[in-house]
Amino acid sequence: MDIWDEVITTYNKEIETLKNTLASGSMEDYAHYRQLVGSISSIEWSRQQLTDIIKRRHHADDEEDF
Repeated sequence: MDIWDEVITTYNKEIETLKNTLASGSMEDYAHYRQLVGSISSIEWSRQQLTDIIKRRHHADDEEDF
């Protein structure tokens, strides 16, 4: 596993933890609910951006080999 896989795995674990917190209904109030949803959204956005960057870089590296 390279560093990027480890980062993505860490993002996925945190997203699951936050989703489980939402599912358990243990939010203190609506503000806490909004914070959790925002955190999930932010981590998912970050994960997607990182994945896209890595794919573009690998694709560019592959083209340079030809």
